[in-house]
Amino acid sequence: MRPAPATPEEVGDGEDRLVDVHNPVVPQSIRTRVLAMAQPGDQLWRCPRLSAPRGALGLLGVGPRDVVIEWWLLDAQGELIEAFWEEV
Repeated sequence: MRPAPATPEEVGDGEDRLVDVHNPVVPQSIRTRVLAMAQPGDQLWRCPRLSAPRGALGLLGVGPRDVVIEWWLLDAQGELIEAFWEEV
């Protein structure tokens, strides 16, 4: 499986941003996983990124790339706890 490509509306301005876990932009599958492990003070960030190159030349770093939305759960000190994404 690979991360689901993001639509232009989902990418928005392309900037990482802090989101509330209950915000409707957070997919239900991600929300469920975050709520199962989050502690008080943890933060959820929405981070648009380019996927790995696909196709025959992908091993060489050449090929089509999609924009995907990563969801980063950070602790109160800003350390990464877990990264999530929806898969297709």
